[in-house]
Amino acid sequence: MAQDAQTPEAAAETAVQSFDISTLGPKAMDWLLNHGPGFALKLIAALVVFWIGSTIAKRVSATINKQALNNPKIDTTLGKLGATTVRYAILIVSALIAVSILGAKVAALMSIFAAMALAIGLALQGSMSNVAAGLLLLVLRPYNVGDFVELAGQEGTVEDLNIFTTTLRTMQNVQVIISNGEVRGSTVKNLTSLGKRRVDVDFGIDYNDNIDTAIDIIKSTAAKDSRVLNDPDGPWAKVAKLNDSSVDIQMRVWCKPEDYWDVRFDLIKDVKEAFDKGGISIPYPHCVEIEK
Repeated sequence: MAQDAQTPEAAAETAVQSFDISTLGPKAMDWLLNHGPGFALKLIAALVVFWIGSTIAKRVSATINKQALNNPKIDTTLGKLGATTVRYAILIVSALIAVSILGAKVAALMSIFAAMALAIGLALQGSMSNVAAGLLLLVLRPYNVGDFVELAGQEGTVEDLNIFTTTLRTMQNVQVIISNGEVRGSTVKNLTSLGKRRVDVDFGIDYNDNIDTAIDIIKSTAAKDSRVLNDPDGPWAKVAKLNDSSVDIQMRVWCKPEDYWDVRFDLIKDVKEAFDKGGISIPYPHCVEIEK
């Protein structure tokens, strides 16, 4: 008569009872004696190879970065991207050599990595759009590292541009990281690339003051500043608006992008002091109260 089939619980209990743990120790010792020394040597060799590769990657990346910063013929943005790419390429090659020393099949690992990359790419389609936008930014080059720009409503100096993000440093020394997809979808204002910026400042004078005298004071004060350029135009000043309690005169001067804020703030102070010496007053708003 055939025996009744065992239940899963009974089969598991039988397997546990039949397992002889005393055989595990000798098997492990036998493996260590026969294969342990060889595997230990392979492991040490793999670690040494990867350490050497990581050291080379770090030094080569630092050298490329240094060359990009010191050589005006090498673009800083492409230099940083090239340094990062070379570093990771060397690390990947070092890792593959290390695992091959341990006996792993590199071709099989490459197939696994390709499948993983495909799966990750499908899962991160939004991130892939940032990569595409980053590649377009690197090709079209609307801005470079070191430029002062306005991107996606943020102003700052470009600290880094890679295929995923753009990093800005604001005037308040705040780091702002913007995805390249967001950059491509917004207006890009590069305030450095043209080499000159115009400073516009409005000054209000009293209606009883002489307008021509005030204009001469503004233009002569601006002309004394060595940072003010005469190309494309020298200092300019005209009446811009007749306000309720003042005549507004707008000053326009040109300067280098890196001098913009210093020129603006210094000229506001200098023109105010020149007004005081020249008898030009800056009126306060007046309120007239009418009683019935």
